[in-house]
Amino acid sequence: MPFRVIDNILTTQRLDPIVSPGEVSSHVHSGNTLYLVLGGSGFGLNVNTSILQGSDCTSLPIQEDKSNYWFPQLYFQKNDGSFTSVSGNAVMYVLRPHYLFSDNPNSTTAFPNDSLTFIAGDTTLRTLNPSSFAQQAITFLCLQFSGTSNRYNELPIGLSCPAGIRSQINFPSCWDGTNIDSEDHKSHVAFLSTGPDNGTCDDTRYPVTLPRIFMEVYWITQAFDDQREQALTPSQPFVFANGDPTGYGYHADFVNGWKDGILQKAISGCNCNPYGDPTCCVDSGIFTFNQTQQCYISDTVNEPVLGNLSTLPGANPVQAPCFESYVATSTPAILTPIYTYTATASTPLLSGTIATSATVTEATQTALRTCIWKGAASRIWDMSMSLCGTVALVHMLWFLV
Repeated sequence: MPFRVIDNILTTQRLDPIVSPGEVSSHVHSGNTLYLVLGGSGFGLNVNTSILQGSDCTSLPIQEDKSNYWFPQLYFQKNDGSFTSVSGNAVMYVLRPHYLFSDNPNSTTAFPNDSLTFIAGDTTLRTLNPSSFAQQAITFLCLQFSGTSNRYNELPIGLSCPAGIRSQINFPSCWDGTNIDSEDHKSHVAFLSTGPDNGTCDDTRYPVTLPRIFMEVYWITQAFDDQREQALTPSQPFVFANGDPTGYGYHADFVNGWKDGILQKAISGCNCNPYGDPTCCVDSGIFTFNQTQQCYISDTVNEPVLGNLSTLPGANPVQAPCFESYVATSTPAILTPIYTYTATASTPLLSGTIATSATVTEATQTALRTCIWKGAASRIWDMSMSLCGTVALVHMLWFLV
């Protein structure tokens, strides 16, 4: 099946309207992360299904899907402590995010036409519990132009990934059928019986089978291969915006914004193949598919977030192999109004004016700073590169004999 790429990121901002509605969070553990956002232009400090369904446009190809999906930005960490953002594209097999559901009639229920919200992953994790379905739901591919692209539970260490790194995450797909959210934004949903991407919803506490959302993001990490020796940790120089250099704390969020009734019609009548190919849905008039649709919104949070930065947005500390909560000592200004654009991203965009001024506070930190990542020796990276060089030399000498 052909790949389709979403090169239209709706916005990149330090907002998490699930964990920290109505504000830019001050706590590292509760939403103080820079996210790339896909979907309906109604995204902002607060979101719900009604707001999203009223969006002027969506950055997703399916025009009736104005849900929001967001995931943390990736950075390259230099040995001087600064950061450079890594470009990434959401990629899909026909549609992204990728909904997977059974062809069996009445086996899958569409998201309710209410503000169903949930999160996959845990931003505080820095170690792996291999028996956890929630952690099995997150994987990374070290992409090769040819040969096998190996899969890992963490950001690949000591490896060159010539075609980049792909982050992958499965969302829970069993629902309790009652609650549209929970205190931790997870307890009202669960993973399938035998893993994040297989099994059934046979737990009586979570009897309703939802479409499985599977998100992939291609990160152009190969652009930094010639800068590895300038990294704090050459063997694995990348860190997510939540201060995670391991990948175990990767996560993603979802708020339903599908037009009422459309997803259920697609589940019932769009069964071209088991991968959710939208062709028959489009041909049947169930929904509209526009791969060239452009949709952007102006910033709500007034701060630099991409390019070269002295710190991660929100001054998130890089932490591994453990995690402590920190309190941010400043909050950026909030801008209004928010403008929506359907032109290309290169078009100069208007921005709002300051509605809430930036603040600086003297916050008392309780963190002991024992989890701050100091970087690792480049030995693993150096050894792998030296091995490659040795193999190449052996081949050259054999050819000359």
